[in-house]
Amino acid sequence: MRFLSLGASKALVLAGALAAASCGRGGAPPGEHAAPAPAGPPGLPPDAAAAAGAPGLSPDGAAEVRASPATGVEVLDEELVDQDGRPVRLRELAKDRVLAVNFIFTTCTTICSPMTAIFGRLQTQLGDALDRDVRLVSISLDPAMDTPERLNAYAEKFGRRKGWSFLTGRRERVNRVLDALGGRAPIKERHTPITLIGREAEGRWTRVEGIAPPGRLADEVRAFLPPRGAAARSVGGG
Repeated sequence: MRFLSLGASKALVLAGALAAASCGRGGAPPGEHAAPAPAGPPGLPPDAAAAAGAPGLSPDGAAEVRASPATGVEVLDEELVDQDGRPVRLRELAKDRVLAVNFIFTTCTTICSPMTAIFGRLQTQLGDALDRDVRLVSISLDPAMDTPERLNAYAEKFGRRKGWSFLTGRRERVNRVLDALGGRAPIKERHTPITLIGREAEGRWTRVEGIAPPGRLADEVRAFLPPRGAAARSVGGG
């Protein structure tokens, strides 16, 4: 799609506007009308475009991104539903692969579109490793609203490829999965940008806080992949 062709500099500008934000902040006080949102760079979805035009943004869009080991993460064997309406178990998606998970919802008006756009660019960074060695997962924080049909339409805007799943389902099931991953937000509009990366079989995870550019996320993912050629050497006994 058009906005997927934006340069890395525009992605970082957008990240700088939103890294410390949550979905619901910045609205007008009760009884007042919010000012019209700036248009932002052409080609972005409306919510991402509005954020890109936020006042006070530095030219380089510098924003702090923190990565740290995550403890207590559990991938439940819970049945959810993907963007095509198919039953999916997160544990199956994680089997023998690195999992990268973010938390979004389709009616979010600030950070969700940038985070999803970055996953869209991360697909390109991963190349052939996507689906074969790595799975991307975006879990809805609003399963009552985010039906598979809505998620499918949303995913298409960001160029979803095989290896990237958008998950929803019955609220109680989704909430159990979110709690186990540490991604649940009591008020969805105030959720913060988090990406969880790791291997379920090893119980080893990294939590990335902030809107990290795709190159940074790709580096974090590759830290969980074996060195190139290692698998071949193992098979060959060398």
